[in-house]
Amino acid sequence: ALAGSSNTPLVDWLFKPWTNSEEAITACLEILDHCRNSFQAETIDRAVLHRLYGVFSQLQSLNAKYRHFATVHSASSIYTETVSRATLDFEGDAYSGLQIMGVLETRVLDFENVIVLSVNEGVLPTGKSNSSFITYDLKKEFNLPLYTEKDAIYTYHFYHMLQRAKEITLLHTTQAEGLSAGEKSRFLLQLEIESPVTHSLKHTLIAPTIPISAQSKKQIEKTPAVLDRIRALAAYGFSPSALTSYIRNPIDFYYDKILRLKEAEEVEETVAANTLGTIVHDTLENFYKPIENTQLTIAFLNSLKPKIHDEVTAQFEKTYRHGTFDKGKNLIIFEVAKRYVSNFINLEISEIEKGNTIEIVSVENMIEASLDITELDFPVKIRGKVDRIDFYNGQLRIIDYKTGSVNPADLNIVDWELLTTDYKYSKAFQVLSYALMTYRRTAFDSAEAGIISFKKLQAGFLPFAQKEAPNRTAKDTRIDETVLQTFEKELVKLICEITSPEVPFIEKKV
Repeated sequence: ALAGSSNTPLVDWLFKPWTNSEEAITACLEILDHCRNSFQAETIDRAVLHRLYGVFSQLQSLNAKYRHFATVHSASSIYTETVSRATLDFEGDAYSGLQIMGVLETRVLDFENVIVLSVNEGVLPTGKSNSSFITYDLKKEFNLPLYTEKDAIYTYHFYHMLQRAKEITLLHTTQAEGLSAGEKSRFLLQLEIESPVTHSLKHTLIAPTIPISAQSKKQIEKTPAVLDRIRALAAYGFSPSALTSYIRNPIDFYYDKILRLKEAEEVEETVAANTLGTIVHDTLENFYKPIENTQLTIAFLNSLKPKIHDEVTAQFEKTYRHGTFDKGKNLIIFEVAKRYVSNFINLEISEIEKGNTIEIVSVENMIEASLDITELDFPVKIRGKVDRIDFYNGQLRIIDYKTGSVNPADLNIVDWELLTTDYKYSKAFQVLSYALMTYRRTAFDSAEAGIISFKKLQAGFLPFAQKEAPNRTAKDTRIDETVLQTFEKELVKLICEITSPEVPFIEKKV
């Protein structure tokens, strides 16, 4: 309705920038005048609009005479102060209909039906007030009226109002908005205690009903443009993290990978968890990259310790470019990053001291693998960066670093179908993806894939494992061709679901 040609001036008043107080007040008067004409049927609304129109007319008159407020901000401040003191008086026919009146207006009148609002302590009676500069002691000394006399007057009027009424409704709010708000008046307590037996008291709690509508899950159909984007992603290569984001919530996958919408970049006042992870990963990459295809020695690991401070500092400066880390929480996180790296190196040293051998094969290596999916007529790849591949006592290990905490049970699989439907097993899904890509690049007879958690370094390497039943302790950590074939079947099912035109992106409640 506002967009109509007849309302063009109103639209201008609403959306045109106000440069001074006079223009702002004039605009508000025009808007109120339009609203008054639109609320002819609603008596109370029209009365409120009329009172507001009077407030702005008063401001306009003051501004024209004294010019005390030239800016819109000053006009707004004076309006707020003025409208807080404005009152709205309701008038009615004394011989019919509902009569709205104050407590003092009820003097020497009798009523059959009485409805009293806000019978709360502090409202009726009002109690102490600081509206006078004369202190309580001075009033007491010179026999001036005190708040107790005022309360007595209101008490008289209150009980006189109820004296001959046949039906009385007394309302009070239970909502607490201050130290004493929400407390019912002492008048009500007195009525409950001293009410004659001939009176019938009925207590009713009234609260607004809040309808709770069932929220439907968001659903996005796959248009030809969306399917083209999915095919492009498949040709480039799905990353394990992208696939697990789909398992967690397909809508997040749609926003991130299909629409390529990123969260707004915010200045990190405190180093975020993912930033800490990047710093630790990059530090270890620079330490271990030069010794790929080399067996670890205690001498080499000890030589890394003096370099930890400088290397972590360099990675902080590269990754956390917009902030400082020499004080506060960031300094603590900086020390945590150093401790993570130091503890990891000490773990490696302790393993070698126990007689174990560790040969680094590759560090932070980007690998990919093609998937032969007969149901699809376009190429599909998976790709990702493996944090570390090594030989531990001759056993091939595929390792993913995590700076957060990891529950070892989340790496144990009983039902393979849960791997692509339950986000709880996302870490198992990731390490199996890395194992499959490694196998496609260089076939192996058996390997182990798992996680090293910097928060649980004492636990060491946490491997993926199969279990026959949830309550069984025996588990098999070996990954061979059979295991990878089983995983690939589940992986293909997941990718077919993502690429299927008939399966929309349906929101999961997470």
